[in-house]
Amino acid sequence: MNKINEKRVFIGIPIGATIKPLLAVLKSKFPKNSEKIKWIPSENIHLTLRFVGNISVENITGFIQSLKTEIIQNKFEMVIESSGVFPSSHSPRVLWLGIKRGAEELLSLHTQIETSLGKITTKNPELTFTPHITIAKIPQKFVEIDILPFLNTVYSPIELEVNSICLFESQLFQGGAKYRILNEFPLN
Repeated sequence: MNKINEKRVFIGIPIGATIKPLLAVLKSKFPKNSEKIKWIPSENIHLTLRFVGNISVENITGFIQSLKTEIIQNKFEMVIESSGVFPSSHSPRVLWLGIKRGAEELLSLHTQIETSLGKITTKNPELTFTPHITIAKIPQKFVEIDILPFLNTVYSPIELEVNSICLFESQLFQGGAKYRILNEFPLN
């Protein structure tokens, strides 16, 4: 398939504006290593429900219709109240914020999306869905960063009403990714 006739897409929930004040606090936990960490711009921060990958432009309409019929989730409240790293604290590659309340609803949404996608794409059985919000990435050459101050950061839980999910297009540029909402799916 020709790249011109494809879009790189994922399904998620925009989060950036909600956690923007917290980002400055978290960045301050790395005074010596801040330049080694690739922080996600706040306008790009989201909770990924499912990365789809490249899909042909002509299949986008059918994909949207399939999601509209499969997504039956009610609106819910999500609470962001923890922090963590992947894959481990000894070898941090991703800094993330965790979800407490609302995790079951996110898992339900993920399952509904998987059902919808089953008609269009294949599932990667090696990937397990863990609700989280990626806020930064650490290049492999900088794994000596002390992440304990980040992991020990205490902040007030952030409540977010989840009223919809979005189909995003992800365009990759030399300076980083740019996301554009292709379609929004209101929840019941």
